[in-house]
Amino acid sequence: MPDPFDPAEFDAPPPSDPGADYRTLLDAMRKAGAEGVAQQVAALAQKIEQDARQRAEWTAQAGVGVSALHRAAGELQRVSAGVWWDRLKEWITTALIGLGLIFAAALAYRWAQEPKIERQLYGCTAKWDAKAQTCKGKWVPLYEQQP
Repeated sequence: MPDPFDPAEFDAPPPSDPGADYRTLLDAMRKAGAEGVAQQVAALAQKIEQDARQRAEWTAQAGVGVSALHRAAGELQRVSAGVWWDRLKEWITTALIGLGLIFAAALAYRWAQEPKIERQLYGCTAKWDAKAQTCKGKWVPLYEQQP
């Protein structure tokens, strides 16, 4: 009658994963019997616990990293909104300054076209608008200028 704990029963081909822990257990059962198996199982359990702790630590570190990324994304969004608002204010200010310059240039042009101080020396070449006090044409000297 064969021994109830015959190591020959466990002579299965090695697992497809070369790093599998089963080979270690099989070797221990062949070499040391129950004590060797207990030692190997304890070492294997300790390694599994250590790996689990390390994975938990990595997960915690990754969680901290993800939280930092979320904070940075929120800050970037707030800064981006602030930059957009600043750019809009700059464009509006520039447009108002441009309109002011255009208005000033138009007034200067009208003033240059209608010399009000010397009105008696100049005459309007086209229709005079009495209501607005403006000339619809050009101003020309009425008298010849003396040197």
